[in-house]
Amino acid sequence: MHLNDRGTHTTVIEAVEPLLVFFSKNRELKAQLSPGKIEGNIGAKSKSIKLKHLNDEVYEMVVTHNGSRQEFKLFTKATAKVLVSLMKSDKKLRDWNINYTDMRDVHKVK
Repeated sequence: MHLNDRGTHTTVIEAVEPLLVFFSKNRELKAQLSPGKIEGNIGAKSKSIKLKHLNDEVYEMVVTHNGSRQEFKLFTKATAKVLVSLMKSDKKLRDWNINYTDMRDVHKVK
């Protein structure tokens, strides 16, 4: 797992640590994370991961926990089925709400 520092944000919120460990353990995913915007005081109490599949190699991932939210770009060729299944079976992530939305066909012209 590689944490990109391409943008202006190289900081991650504390709640993201289990995800960083998850991607380090699951090297077969060949995942790269690019941290993005951090927001505080959002009022969220639950732990959630929202994945939006933007194209075959990029997901937008939003991690929310204890009133903070952080956006990431997740670069991997892993399918959503594999990714979500591995996340839900991980000991430290199994009690998180994991939501997936496929956005790959939204902007295609037919």
